[in-house]
Amino acid sequence: MEKLFAITCAGKNEKSFLDLRFGKCLNVVIFNPQSNQYSIIENPFRVEDKSGVQLVGLLKEVGIKSIITGEVGPIVNNLLAKEKIQLILLKEDKIRVNEIMDRINP
Repeated sequence: MEKLFAITCAGKNEKSFLDLRFGKCLNVVIFNPQSNQYSIIENPFRVEDKSGVQLVGLLKEVGIKSIITGEVGPIVNNLLAKEKIQLILLKEDKIRVNEIMDRINP
């Protein structure tokens, strides 16, 4: 089974910066390191209440096994633990998504 990663993204391409806000991020990059393929989806919940919880639900449906972002709230943190989705927190706000993908798949 392929391990899919979700990377929060502040822009619309792989050279955009990591968005440190999970629930309020603009976009999410879905990355498959086995095939080195990715797609970018817009976060449809970013302006809604409980945006992080809703985004976790969407990412779970897609089959995400790991999320890379800057921060999550306690409710999302608990939900990810319950759903057995790995959370990887990066504090680097000036790192580009393609650099993160290179770290996953050197």
